[in-house]
Amino acid sequence: MRKYRFAILSFAHIHAWSYARVLKELPNTELVAIYDDSPERLIKAGDAFKIDVDKRYSDYFKLLEKEDIDAVIVASENAKHRDLVIAAAEHGKHVICEKPIATTLKDADEMVQAAKKHRVKFQTAFVMRYHEATVEVKKLLERGEIGDILVITTTNHGMYPGLWFADPKLAGGGAVMDHTVHTADLMRWYTEDEVNTVYARIGVNIRPHLPTEDNALILLRFRKGVLGSIDCSWSRPDNWPIWGDVYLGIIGTEGYILVDAFRSCITLASENKTLKWIYHGPDCDKEMIRDFVKCIEEDREPRASGWDGRQALEIALAAYESHKRGEVIELPLA
Repeated sequence: MRKYRFAILSFAHIHAWSYARVLKELPNTELVAIYDDSPERLIKAGDAFKIDVDKRYSDYFKLLEKEDIDAVIVASENAKHRDLVIAAAEHGKHVICEKPIATTLKDADEMVQAAKKHRVKFQTAFVMRYHEATVEVKKLLERGEIGDILVITTTNHGMYPGLWFADPKLAGGGAVMDHTVHTADLMRWYTEDEVNTVYARIGVNIRPHLPTEDNALILLRFRKGVLGSIDCSWSRPDNWPIWGDVYLGIIGTEGYILVDAFRSCITLASENKTLKWIYHGPDCDKEMIRDFVKCIEEDREPRASGWDGRQALEIALAAYESHKRGEVIELPLA
């Protein structure tokens, strides 16, 4: 069995640690090198995943030039995605990029074009396309179990992640940028359609000290008439037992589908300890990376492409513009 050699470019995003775990666990992948511009993160990640010291890089160009790798996973701060993705593509490396794909459409378009030009696979890390429950919903819809889709309501609530996630320059926004893209992508996947208009209202911050928004309500209208709503927030307290939820309600002409993706858990309450939820559902990260390797082997497009990442980003950016102007925004953005 061939082993596909990966490097992780930055451990700034909390998901990078799970991706590294998966690369160690899958039988046909290996994590051979890492990069980070934070010396502390580089040491911590290198030690945690037993990466040889000479395979730990503070210069991503040197890693890409020296290491014999097949692919990279980009998990830096959002604003740094562009440079890392384009450099990897120019070196002929396939790419998985953490969401949101970028903080501007210009950056996103340049990333998509670079991958196309250099003929590398470019996957956006929309892991919810790999959750067993949401995949089953896709199959139900394709079979016509609820007729034509009329409305999709979604939530994505979580705890405030801390770190750089509320830094406007590094993150590109707050909860809207962080949480809109997942559910917007699922709606695009389910409807097989693009959004026509966006209307958004950002609420008063739950955490007043944050420099970015931590909650919003977003309404979407798709080109074929489907209506969608997104309730996104960092509304969960810091001691909440899991990070949050992904909830979908899909109303069709002949039925209704309800999904609560992360309720597959054990509730544990023990003496002198905070209430705990032990998740035991599917490993979305593992399924995504497993499928990405198959995309390389079979020379096919990833289930969630760079273009999908670009389209979801446009919805988030339109939400900001809608709130700023107090009006409905038509897509595509000018």
